[in-house]
Amino acid sequence: MTPVPLVLDCDAGTDDAIAILLAALHPGLDLLGVSTASEEEAASVRGMIERGGVEVDVRPGTSWLLSTLAGAAAPVTLVTTGPLTNLAAALAADRSLTGAVARLVVLGGTHREPGVTPYADRNVWSDPDAAATVLAAPFREVLLVTADATASAALSSADLDRWRALGTPAARAAADLAASRLDRGARVHDPLAVAALVEPGLLTTLRAAVRVERTDPTTYGATRFAAEVDEARGRVTVAVRADRERYVDLLCATLGRQPH
Repeated sequence: MTPVPLVLDCDAGTDDAIAILLAALHPGLDLLGVSTASEEEAASVRGMIERGGVEVDVRPGTSWLLSTLAGAAAPVTLVTTGPLTNLAAALAADRSLTGAVARLVVLGGTHREPGVTPYADRNVWSDPDAAATVLAAPFREVLLVTADATASAALSSADLDRWRALGTPAARAAADLAASRLDRGARVHDPLAVAALVEPGLLTTLRAAVRVERTDPTTYGATRFAAEVDEARGRVTVAVRADRERYVDLLCATLGRQPH
């Protein structure tokens, strides 16, 4: 099978770095590079993934993202694991970039699972205007991986022990990065957005129209879902659950690989 060409747009979270390690090591993916909103974020991401023994091109701003998508021989899968600020800026610079994206996967939004507020996850809440812009853009296919899905596949210390036992640089680095989140009560969200590309049956999804709350101060940043029975009417595929056992097995199998 030909690897899927992939670009990641992220911030400098530790679980973003784990998502990058997963994307760089999985044989079914061809990671073309990573974009961030700033050079500070790019430098932080480089430092984290170097611990995993992989080399990935990480660039700040929209120029690299736009030129990479435009220059690809075929439409590219784009995964975002941070606020949608950078992608919204890229859309403002060139609306035609939607035609260069085969599939957009957004790690963000929540239905019932509390996030940074009782109503909103951090990625959407950080820049709801950007999220609204991206979700309204005419991408061919959009998958929203919500906090409900990541919560259903939450990683544990026992999972990290399995990673460490693999003995590879990537597995050890990922375990340390994940432990820094678990130690402060945070979940590891972002790798699920990458895992969904190579294990389509991993997620339970529904089709919906999605609206981002930008006016009500109480529910600011909330994602409002209007489920559609008619598949043709729902613009966004929304992931609400994940198969935790399959997810952890995929992470172990991939992080146990040596960099190529």
